[in-house]
Amino acid sequence: AYTEALSSRASGSYRELEEEVRLMLTRMLSTYETFLQANVLEFMNGSVVVRGEALFRGDAPVPTNSHLIRTIVTEASRGRSIFGWQLEPRSVQSSGFSLENLDPEKLSISLTVFQLGRSKTDPLERLISKVTGSLSALYRVRNFTITRLRNLSGDLEITGDVYLDTIVHADVAEVLQALTALATCSVDLTSLLVEGKDSP
Repeated sequence: AYTEALSSRASGSYRELEEEVRLMLTRMLSTYETFLQANVLEFMNGSVVVRGEALFRGDAPVPTNSHLIRTIVTEASRGRSIFGWQLEPRSVQSSGFSLENLDPEKLSISLTVFQLGRSKTDPLERLISKVTGSLSALYRVRNFTITRLRNLSGDLEITGDVYLDTIVHADVAEVLQALTALATCSVDLTSLLVEGKDSP
């Protein structure tokens, strides 16, 4: 609960909670290679509202606001708080984004289809439909877009992006498992990669 002591940076209550919040955010965001540090800017009334910032190196792309929110909510949903308080996932916001208006999560997918050739549009439509249908059991799928086709002596290497409406990061292992249904579309399952990862 919010107390007046949290309005003063000099108070012990402020410094203690600031350190706990910084530790939590650092643990959550340290998966980003470009992450530098998290800072608490202020505590506000309303349970306890934290206004903070995350700093990233400027020499590489920074995560989008939607990606940051998903990362924090994914970690918070695991329920491993070591402090006497919990983060409320629905309260997480970043530059106008919240759980209500996240951009879709994009996952890259690559695979090889046996003996499809270069000009077989009907089988491609069937494949797109199968990708979308297979993942619909797990997530709301916005679409699957093919970004590259490459003929490999009659087989076809396909690279694309699937866009999912999620509030936590999609589980790549679950996505890979769901996509094993593509075997019915002559997909070489040993070639299947999601976000650069293959099935174990």
